[in-house]
Amino acid sequence: MKKKLSLLAFSMLPIFLLAGRANAQSASTDPVTVNINLSAEVISIVLGGSPDVTFNYPTAASYTVPQTVPKLGHFTVISNQNYDVTVSGTAPFSNANSATPIPLNVVTVAVDPATANGGAVAPVILSGTAQPVVSGATPTGGATYNVNYSIPDATPLLGRSPLIYSTTVVYTATQL
Repeated sequence: MKKKLSLLAFSMLPIFLLAGRANAQSASTDPVTVNINLSAEVISIVLGGSPDVTFNYPTAASYTVPQTVPKLGHFTVISNQNYDVTVSGTAPFSNANSATPIPLNVVTVAVDPATANGGAVAPVILSGTAQPVVSGATPTGGATYNVNYSIPDATPLLGRSPLIYSTTVVYTATQL
């Protein structure tokens, strides 16, 4: 009886193999819809790791030459649309121990053209009014800008008390 069952099982093997092969050759498809939802305009500007800028005037000679403080990787913009970046100062440079502030226009801000991200760059004399420092930059997942701060003429600094004078500079990225 065992011999008959083994023979029967062995004779049925080709049928199972053919049936398995027939199933492997058939196919079925079912389409899936994949959506990409761009429901919002996205823009952000983030300052680099050490954003503070300091000009030093320790000697008489330092007042006679222009000074520039380069800030590599000063800020990064992420935008899914073209954009502009403006810069402004919030108030004149001041110190609580001095009644005489230093005007904002002593400092010039310029984005390094090599980091323009497809936009036009122009140096800006700092003021309380937002002015474009980058215009028409292209959409980006992260454009990093190098910025040079300069004081081309130290004359407005003469006659001031030897203190640290400060202001806040604001960068604003706006989509076009």
